[in-house]
Amino acid sequence: MPGAADTGGSLQTHGCGVAVKVLVMHTLPPVEAGEGRIAGEFDLHEAAHAIASVLAGSVVAGIRGTPSEVIELLRMHQPDVVFNLCEAPQGLPRLEPHLAALLEWLNVRFTGAGSDTLSLCRRKDLTNAVLEVAGVPLPGRSGFPCIVKPADEDGSAHIDSDSICATDEEIVLARARIPGHAMVQEFLPGREFAVSLWGQHDPDYYSIGETVFRGGLRLVTYAAKWHVESPDFADSPMHYDSDIEPSLREAIVEAARGAWRAVGARHVLRVDVRLDAEGWPRVIDVNPNPEISPEVGISRAVREAGWTWSDFIHKLVEWA
Repeated sequence: MPGAADTGGSLQTHGCGVAVKVLVMHTLPPVEAGEGRIAGEFDLHEAAHAIASVLAGSVVAGIRGTPSEVIELLRMHQPDVVFNLCEAPQGLPRLEPHLAALLEWLNVRFTGAGSDTLSLCRRKDLTNAVLEVAGVPLPGRSGFPCIVKPADEDGSAHIDSDSICATDEEIVLARARIPGHAMVQEFLPGREFAVSLWGQHDPDYYSIGETVFRGGLRLVTYAAKWHVESPDFADSPMHYDSDIEPSLREAIVEAARGAWRAVGARHVLRVDVRLDAEGWPRVIDVNPNPEISPEVGISRAVREAGWTWSDFIHKLVEWA
């Protein structure tokens, strides 16, 4: 298979003593990442091998992601569980839910969100409509300052400091910089938190990190997330030792758990929460496929909560 690599055998044993065959499947980064994006954003090779390193005898396969390729890979290895790291099948992030749907159609167990959740959360405007109906607190949809962001992209794509607008003219300019659908929301002035949730069907566990903005930066830009040599990256560190008053912590976690339930999440979810002018938490983003590379994203969050990387990965396989 193109890009496939076998790490050894094929058996993984869990506490119940039953051997489980695990296939760690990831999509290869696209040749062209799209306007304003870098291919490294979609390079999951390191994450896949880090996951395989704690799943004895698992198989790692890097694929382009055509249906026939996936079906042949499944036929070849006959896995009990696919550890799904397929974010851009055929180099297209919009096909992420399709691969999960293929696994569902073939009745193959896999880690991470189902196709319905992945499809919903790719459209931030539709996600917000679902969250609103469920009573999850959200930013307003009018007034200044506001933020203009893509409705159908993830990874903070096309978001920079100029995404914050103070006039109608600035909104027009910000919309013009976004190649697809755009949405406008109230820009909240308060603290920003990344809430990582995990559990089989319910958000039983959580960890809260706070993005601390410096140097005049007011939001997480694309550069802050992916350009590690940029000033934005340096000016937006994530802290897990933040002093959060107990009632505020409870409100933040409840908002995040409400988002989990509303979008039908499973296994893992990251919810970005920001405080409004009165200090109340509001959900600004829901990510059902958060960064899982070693030392960052969800892997750092679970360690901050007292879990080991190995325990977390084994639980995801068990929950599939």
